[in-house]
Amino acid sequence: MIGRRGAIFFDADGVLIDSLPAHLRICRDKAEEFGLSIAIPSVAEFRRLVNRGAKISPMRFFFAAVGIPENLLDRAVRDYEHDFAERYRPALFRACETVLAALRRDGWTLGLVTSNTSANVLPILGDSVAHFDPDCIFTLDRFSHHPPKAWCLQEGARLLDLVPEDCFYVGDLPSDGAAAAEARFRFLGVTYGWGLERADQRFETVDDLTDIPEYMKSSIIMT
Repeated sequence: MIGRRGAIFFDADGVLIDSLPAHLRICRDKAEEFGLSIAIPSVAEFRRLVNRGAKISPMRFFFAAVGIPENLLDRAVRDYEHDFAERYRPALFRACETVLAALRRDGWTLGLVTSNTSANVLPILGDSVAHFDPDCIFTLDRFSHHPPKAWCLQEGARLLDLVPEDCFYVGDLPSDGAAAAEARFRFLGVTYGWGLERADQRFETVDDLTDIPEYMKSSIIMT
């Protein structure tokens, strides 16, 4: 039997980009600006909230989940779209470039499927963008109709002429696992991101970005 590589599609926030602290920080700033007496959760509290099923994507739902009232959500989202990339710019997780390069050397084709915008994701990825197939970078603003993640995953497999079962989606939310299942992708969850905990038995997980290449080596599709 000979192992073959397929494709690995990544979520961005919480998987490649350490952006949860920055997102919670803009929520605290908006709450203060709006004169709201709400307690913005810590990173650990937010992960538990998401793991219990809170919807947080796209950003309107994130603001709502932390307590921003309905009448201020549009304003908060406008401010986020205008300010986040410049004022709250997060960083890549440690060794992100090294991990992506290793996966490419191992023969994987890489894609990106995120509910965030290209302006908030691609500048942070910087030179690492070169590791991704340019046709398989799906950001929120790629299409005007904002298709769901499952559709983007299926479209990525189609563009690469791969069957979905030969592809992985790496995400950090229970909804990412659901999108992968709908697209018939294999799913790998990460516990260092926004919403999966180590105790969650629903998904296979890794605890660090640097664990992904070794996991993929053990999961090579056999023919």
